[in-house]
Amino acid sequence: MIQYYLDLQKQVKDISEHNLAYGQIQKIYSTSFFISFSIRSPGKTWHLYLGRGAGQEGAWLHDEAPLPALRRKDTFLEYLRKHISSCSFVSMEVDQFDRILKLSYQKYGQLQTILFFWKARKLYFLHHYQEAPETPFKILMSWHGKAFVPNADLASFYDFFNEVGRRTDMDHDLRSSSSSTISQLLQDEMIAAKLKGMNSAPTFLQRKITNIEEDLNRTKQWDQMQEMLDKDESLQMYELKVGAHKIKFEGDLNAFERRNLLFEKIKKLKRGEGILNQRLLDAKDLLAGKKVESKSASTLAITKPIWGKEVQKEGTVKVKTPEKEDYRVFKFDNFTIGVGLSSFGNDQLRNKWANKEDVWIHLDGQKSAHAIIKLQTSQAITPDIINLGATIVAHFSHFNDDWIAIVHTLVKNLKGVTGSPGMVIYKKEKHLRCPRIDSNIWLKE
Repeated sequence: MIQYYLDLQKQVKDISEHNLAYGQIQKIYSTSFFISFSIRSPGKTWHLYLGRGAGQEGAWLHDEAPLPALRRKDTFLEYLRKHISSCSFVSMEVDQFDRILKLSYQKYGQLQTILFFWKARKLYFLHHYQEAPETPFKILMSWHGKAFVPNADLASFYDFFNEVGRRTDMDHDLRSSSSSTISQLLQDEMIAAKLKGMNSAPTFLQRKITNIEEDLNRTKQWDQMQEMLDKDESLQMYELKVGAHKIKFEGDLNAFERRNLLFEKIKKLKRGEGILNQRLLDAKDLLAGKKVESKSASTLAITKPIWGKEVQKEGTVKVKTPEKEDYRVFKFDNFTIGVGLSSFGNDQLRNKWANKEDVWIHLDGQKSAHAIIKLQTSQAITPDIINLGATIVAHFSHFNDDWIAIVHTLVKNLKGVTGSPGMVIYKKEKHLRCPRIDSNIWLKE
């Protein structure tokens, strides 16, 4: 079932009224179509289901975990278990524009976030998390497939989804014509799994029988080994070959130890012969229609999220960079300072205007404009120049304090993040607190 925006908004509102806040996320399960979070709230365990896409899109609350026969494992489930199991559930909310569900939880005493976006029958996710206490936060955008440590210039998490089709002009007037409970949806999945599991093609069964018979013939070669023991043949050799089997007598073994090693091999082959005989009978009964194969687990294909290389070209939306320069340059006697006027302008400033040895400045720990100081050749940067750069960053970031905390490094120590305008990863940075200086004269047009 597909939940449209209004359906998803109502579901999240209803779920939020069940007092799940700060409940423990105890277990995480998956079926072919859903992810299920078991959340222990006061007096009751609830199960939050999220659709994996491909027609199952939205959120549901249920009082039962998925049946064992429906449970499946994949990389996505293991990733969620690694990062979110045993954490405290905090809240859920929906983007004001599109079908993006934001799930917040607490881990290592910090608020962490994972977002799910259903678009064109596909599921994308974004994760903002810590791998260990006291380590920097990382961001994983599933459609990029690789986590990175962001700089402080974090936009709204929802904005990251713009590049994969998030719409900010949607008419929120659509509802699903019919609604299904999660119980009904799981029942439908069970029926589909059973129907698929009941059909075993004759060609497959015949191939299975042939393989079992070949294994059985190899297993029956134990009788040749038993004959060697009965005749008390010498086993003074490094390796004994009997049919398709090899037995190595490694180490300084006496005659009794060698006979015992061969005897243990015979026991294993006899036990295997009994198992294979039963498998052969079962397969022949299936081929003759005397028996229906029962499936203990779902055989349905598991719906996977868009993750890394699984991204399809037609499913992505290119972010268009403005052709017009969106940054401003201030010229002084011996140096020049450029400042970005938008996230795109920050990238243009760094990629088109700056040199590798120029100095990049950003507010420390806050979203801000980027400024770059371009010095004359062999000129050393001075505290006055840094203070002026900090003041320009503060002015264009609407930061009004008298003291400005900044981070700065050389442009060559920056790396842009593909698909995220204005975001950079930096290294070899320095942190300073700079006094604000009077900038009214040179800021005037």
